[in-house]
Amino acid sequence: MQKMDEVECAPILMGKNIFLRPLTESDIGERYLSWLNDQEVTRYMSTGQSSATITKSDLYNYFERFKNSKTDFIFGIVDCATKQHIGNVTLNHLHPVNKTADTGIMIGVKDFWGKGYAFEAWSLLIEHAFLQLKVRRIEACTLAENKGSVQALKKLGFKMEGIRRRHFLVEGRECDEIHFGLFHSEFYKFIP
Repeated sequence: MQKMDEVECAPILMGKNIFLRPLTESDIGERYLSWLNDQEVTRYMSTGQSSATITKSDLYNYFERFKNSKTDFIFGIVDCATKQHIGNVTLNHLHPVNKTADTGIMIGVKDFWGKGYAFEAWSLLIEHAFLQLKVRRIEACTLAENKGSVQALKKLGFKMEGIRRRHFLVEGRECDEIHFGLFHSEFYKFIP
């Protein structure tokens, strides 16, 4: 990972197949909106738990949470080959004293599913969090049915710390939510 540029004081994080850049207002459009209103994309996200259609206004309100924040960061995931914005990864609730944060990810373009892009994006963000932001612990939650996220988190070194049994309903099925934690010494990063 290397810093290539500074955009609004946030780095662009370069990987082998993707790079992360700060999400901008120009990203808030029909393409991003279509991801959030696609039940297959949001099946395992809190967004997918609602039957309401996500509007552009909802998306702007979400984006506002990250503007000028010192505790919440959102990066667009961009495919290096096509320069296509394919999803987002977040670092949230950075605690200034405890040096903890949590993370989430969404790959909105289905052509990029199952090809290691989530692992690479999380790897870049987590390395930045540990080395540059001096975070000491990162948490993540996902549904047990979300095999791709479970696999990526374990591959990154996250340890399962608990299960909220039958916490969510997904398409009428009760699903467990798995809680993971990671310290810098446990982190296995993507190596291009």
